[in-house]
Amino acid sequence: MDALDLQNVTNTTASNVVTLATLAELTGFPVEYVKRELLVNGESEDELTVEELRKKVLAYLDSNF
Repeated sequence: MDALDLQNVTNTTASNVVTLATLAELTGFPVEYVKRELLVNGESEDELTVEELRKKVLAYLDSNF
């Protein structure tokens, strides 16, 4: 599955960092479920850049469909 027209994010700023707690709240899934499904390793990794999140979601979709 290829994503088209996605912006390449090269600078990490507060506006392009997503916390797992916010992602869990927006999706309605528990944080631990989000971590497990997106293969986020470790308790210390509680935030991802938008680019990291995009890669993890695409990998998840590729492995499950």
